[in-house]
Amino acid sequence: MFLLIVITSQSALVSKKLFQEQSPCRRFVLYYHDILFNGTDAANATSATVANKTRLGNFNFGMFVVFDDPMTIDDQLLSPPVARAQGFYFYDKKNEYNAWFAYTLVFNSSEYKGTLNIMEADLMPEKTRDLSVVGGTGDFFMARGIATLQTDNLQAKPLKNIGNKNPYNKYKPCKNLVLYFHNIIYNGKNAANATSTIVAAPQGANVTILASQFHFGNVAVFDDPITLDNNLCLVLNSTVSGRATISFNGADPIMVKTRDISVVNGIEDFFMHRGIVTIMTDAFEGEVYFRLLVDIKFYECW
Repeated sequence: MFLLIVITSQSALVSKKLFQEQSPCRRFVLYYHDILFNGTDAANATSATVANKTRLGNFNFGMFVVFDDPMTIDDQLLSPPVARAQGFYFYDKKNEYNAWFAYTLVFNSSEYKGTLNIMEADLMPEKTRDLSVVGGTGDFFMARGIATLQTDNLQAKPLKNIGNKNPYNKYKPCKNLVLYFHNIIYNGKNAANATSTIVAAPQGANVTILASQFHFGNVAVFDDPITLDNNLCLVLNSTVSGRATISFNGADPIMVKTRDISVVNGIEDFFMHRGIVTIMTDAFEGEVYFRLLVDIKFYECW
C-alpha cells in the first residue's frame, strides 16, 4: 500500500481560525510505503499483524498492525528513504474500513533531522483524510499541524524483490523534571514483581518471550513505577507531585544513547503542558529489567 501524505505545520500559538484559513509555516509531501507480512515475505515486509481480526463484521475489526515503513519524496518504493514511519494502527469499526493510527516519522537525512508525531482516525473510505500532528523534535521542535492522507496505490498481493549537539539549547524550559522509570517484563514466572507484559506478538511467537532479533511486532502493556532516584523501592507519589498526569508519545530508537520524544499534553499540575522528554537507558539486565533516566522539559506551561 502506498499513501501520499501532505504535512502542513502551524504555529504553536492558539488561534480561533480554522486551519484551512491559515497559511502553513512549513509544508512538504511524502510517500509512505507499507508491505504487510503474509507469512512468506519476511525479507520485504515492513509491517506485521500482531493481533488478528475478529469475527465481528467483515472489515478487519480488531486487527492490530505494527509497522516500520520507508518514506520517500516520490512514489517509487526503491527511492532512497528520507524518513521512516514507525508505529501502529488497528481497525476499529464493524460496518466499514476504518483504522486508528499512532506513529512517528523519524527523519535522519541531510535536509531534516528530528521526528514528527501523528495520530488520529484514518477514515479509509474517504478520498482524503486529515490526521493531527501532535508534536515533534529536532528540526520539528514542538510542531503541530495537519497530515492529509490519500491512498495513492493499493495492491492486494504482496510486492516482490523489492549528534552530540543539543538542538534545544536556544529554548528555555518553563519547568523541568528528572525521573527514573523502572520496567520488569513478565517472563511467565515473575507475576508478583512484573510491571509489564507482552500482549501481542508476531504469528507463532511466544507472548512470554520477546520476539527474536529486534522484537519486531511485540506489543507490551506496562504499569511501571516512577522514582526520583535510581532506587526501585522509592516510588514517586501524590504528596510530591500532586494529582496530575503527563502524556507523551514518540519513537524510542533504543540503540541511541539519548532519545527525544514529545510531551503532547497534561492535566491538573501539568494542565496543557507541552515539551520534550529526553530518555537515556540507565540500566539494562537482559530482557527482564531495564531502568530509564527520563528528563522532562516543558516549553509550554499554563
